[in-house]
Amino acid sequence: MSKKHVSRKLKSSWRKHIDISDVDQFLEEQRQDERIGGRIADKPDRELFSEEKRPAKAKATLRELRRNKFGELPRSLLPLVNTSNVSDPVVKRNVKKSRVTLAPVAPIASVRFRKRGRPSGIAKPAEEDLWAKETPVPGELQNEWIAKELVHHTLAHTGKPLVTNLPARMDPEQRRVPLRKRLPAEGLSYNPAIDDYLELKDKLVKEEKKIIRHEEHLERVLTSKLGKMTPEERYRTAISEMSEGLLKPDKNNQSEEEEDDKKKDEEEEEKPVVVAKAKKRISKAKKRARMLQHKEEKLLEQELHKLVEIDRVEEIAAEVEQEVQQTQRKAEYRVRKRKAMRAKLDLPIDFVEPQKLSGSLRTIEPLNNLLATGLPKVRKVSILKRTRAEVERKMRRIPTKRYTRSSHKEPMLPPTKPAKRAK
Repeated sequence: MSKKHVSRKLKSSWRKHIDISDVDQFLEEQRQDERIGGRIADKPDRELFSEEKRPAKAKATLRELRRNKFGELPRSLLPLVNTSNVSDPVVKRNVKKSRVTLAPVAPIASVRFRKRGRPSGIAKPAEEDLWAKETPVPGELQNEWIAKELVHHTLAHTGKPLVTNLPARMDPEQRRVPLRKRLPAEGLSYNPAIDDYLELKDKLVKEEKKIIRHEEHLERVLTSKLGKMTPEERYRTAISEMSEGLLKPDKNNQSEEEEDDKKKDEEEEEKPVVVAKAKKRISKAKKRARMLQHKEEKLLEQELHKLVEIDRVEEIAAEVEQEVQQTQRKAEYRVRKRKAMRAKLDLPIDFVEPQKLSGSLRTIEPLNNLLATGLPKVRKVSILKRTRAEVERKMRRIPTKRYTRSSHKEPMLPPTKPAKRAK
């Protein structure tokens, strides 16, 4: 780097622009040497280096270090400790003269109560020597009905294997079969017997065939019966419906529509015109007499109906009793049906393919979602609260009857006369 040019014209500039960095560095080194007690180069090797001797006492454990900390001064009182090398000028400061001439008594050590700590997760050693026995197999597994492979499998998972160098494949018949395709032995862990496995597979195949047959039946009787339109026909139909009245129709279509209109006009002309006859006026006296007669007939009809019902008292009582019994039978049937529904478990079959059976149980993924399959069942047996939609769906609807207003009724057509047969 080029040196910065400064003026040297006056004596003030001489004093201002002077490089004294070497002097500062020398003084800093001298000050540092004074701090550490002299120059390092002048000190002998004995002061600079020391031989590390092997300690006669073993290294203290972590428990001993913790125990020794109880006798040390607390960290909160460390600022009160006098660490200065300067002695106190007042020698007799805060010294109380004791007038009691008694022998000094040693202070009694403070008694500490040890609190019982939390139990650790380390198990206590067994009282009996497990390795002193001839065989490490426990008494529960020493049975003629438990196979040797099952004993090996159980002890291997408890951390005490009988054979430490057990090969991956011990069966000579399946030695050439790859491990990913070979099924484990029956009775070990979660693996079922081959007969039970094949029976489960046949049951699953039957259910799948039943579902396929039902789908084919619906395809045959519903989907194939409906008329199918190509996308071009559907587009053409939509265009014609949307453009009704906008485009000019063709001549052929116009002629056909005119013919249809003519036929409709002819049919309307052929229908006879029904003319309503004018009603005759009735006097108020006749109208009142007719109403009284109608009331008397209605009262007479009610009295006759009462007499008939009095004669049928025994039949009515039998009918009421029969209705009560039928209601009780329905209630008992509902209770039996609810119990049967609780006992019935309509979950899908959980089937695992043979390729996924080999390996560890942790690698097999469940096929059924427990939340999707178990929640409806739990709701069905009233363990969980049903949703509001299900409750509304189960409520009995009030029977209603709809009436059509007389102004909205369609006019009745006159009866058509049968055509005369040719003789």
